[in-house]
Amino acid sequence: MSTEERLAELEARLSALEDERGVVANMYRYAHSIDYGLEAEWVDCFTEDGAFDMRRPPDFDKPGNRIDGREALAAFIATHTRAPETWHKHMMVQPRIALDGDTAKVESFFTRLDEDETEEPYVLVFGRYRDTVHRCEDGLWRFKERIVEIEAIKGRPAPDRS
Repeated sequence: MSTEERLAELEARLSALEDERGVVANMYRYAHSIDYGLEAEWVDCFTEDGAFDMRRPPDFDKPGNRIDGREALAAFIATHTRAPETWHKHMMVQPRIALDGDTAKVESFFTRLDEDETEEPYVLVFGRYRDTVHRCEDGLWRFKERIVEIEAIKGRPAPDRS
């Protein structure tokens, strides 16, 4: 393999790593902004026509509580709990990222830790994110669609999975 070929291969691998880092950076920005009520920053995690869709089993394949577009996303986040009134943390782990040009498909797991006056810290909810992420004209990666598959919520009976 020639030097030019090795450099081209190295550049391609570096570019893929940078893209993955950009995707993950948006995921972290989402979590920080939703936990601390940074409304404009949270909305900016989505494309102009981005969607946020919360689903419960057994209907993971059907649209759930879907919010489309930045105006509707802004209305949603304006009413979401946040610090310091409610302390919680969105934890995301094990992202599996599949890049395809300016689009990425991502699956990751999430847990939301909560704390209130009556209890020690506890897990409120856990599940899986299924994301379609797009590289925008400014070079930042943003959610085109974030599907939240809520697998369990504290205090709510498990849904019928049959």
